[in-house]
Amino acid sequence: MIRIKVLKLKRWTYGLLFVIGIILLLIMFRSIAYNHSAVDVFSAGDSNSTDDRDKLWNDVFKNILERAIPGMEASSGGETGGSGFSFNIMGFITKLNYRDPKTFFMAEIPIMNNYDIHASRGDGERWDRGDPYDPENDIDEILRQYDVNNVQIDRGEYSQTLADPNIGEPEKTRLDMGEPLVLIYHTHTSEAYEPSKAYNYTPTDVDRTIDPRYSVVRVGKELKDILEDRYDIKVIHNTTFHDYPDYGLSYSRSLNTVQNILARNPSLKILIDIHRDAFPMRNKNEIDKARTESVKVINGENVARIMIVWGPDAENSRETRKFAELLKNRINGQVSGLCRKVLEKSSGRYNQHLSDYSALVEVGSNANTMEEALRSVPYLARAISEAITEIGE
Repeated sequence: MIRIKVLKLKRWTYGLLFVIGIILLLIMFRSIAYNHSAVDVFSAGDSNSTDDRDKLWNDVFKNILERAIPGMEASSGGETGGSGFSFNIMGFITKLNYRDPKTFFMAEIPIMNNYDIHASRGDGERWDRGDPYDPENDIDEILRQYDVNNVQIDRGEYSQTLADPNIGEPEKTRLDMGEPLVLIYHTHTSEAYEPSKAYNYTPTDVDRTIDPRYSVVRVGKELKDILEDRYDIKVIHNTTFHDYPDYGLSYSRSLNTVQNILARNPSLKILIDIHRDAFPMRNKNEIDKARTESVKVINGENVARIMIVWGPDAENSRETRKFAELLKNRINGQVSGLCRKVLEKSSGRYNQHLSDYSALVEVGSNANTMEEALRSVPYLARAISEAITEIGE
């Protein structure tokens, strides 16, 4: 006769089984969540750069791990590897995630948890000042601004009159001079200039820095000070970084920033997004041409030239085009040729839909120094002041 001995479980054993059961349930729900389609929060255009960057690094780390631990390649199940029950148990216990191979390195080198690893612009290639790293300044757009073989400035295109009589004048609007009237912000906040002795910096990326003393933020501060001190115009200067650490969502971030500011300050009418332009500078010839296009000599001093960028896709693009032309004419009314012709982009709206008096203004380029950029700011400030007088009822 076979006797079956029933084991009596101790109280702590029940508790352990309960905890194990909870863990298994959590792992099951986690597995289901991973296999469920994600909801797209951002448009494909906004998220592609981040996704491609992460995929690049994950592929690199996966290749390293699979060579160091051959068994991982066989058990990964292809591109969707690591989604099985066993991998979820391993991930829950060890905090290692095969979908994100950086976790293996971070487990061995804890300090890496403090850093977000990204591939640099240029598909991982070395930094090169000649690479068209900036999506807003691709090589075709840059080169079509001037004749590469024969750069000439101060030509008829800089006439103080409207280039197209059909553009017209900006509409008049009611202005409250006692409240903030001008907003200065920076979609590409980290854009910087050619380092100089007085303004030398350690780049965060090619011609970029997160130190606001050496970026376009410094130019924005100068513009604010002159508008307030010299013209008694109330200004809000927003210095939020919108392009760091993720460049691809710059305009989405700046749009959110400006909308929040407008909600709190409905008196704002003039929206100025300060950038700086970029030129290919791969050799001495290109550097010389970039300098020719970027510098205007005024009273014996080098001054950074200004350019206004206009996008056609905003619903109020006709009005913003009028305002861009007005600013250009007011700048060139002071010094002929200081402002280049308005750059009409083939697509894009650049947040200009937020106001009929919105402008993307590029103060100098990567071929200018900070000193040269700051010298052009008084001319821009005066042009904005005159434009305000022009549009005020």
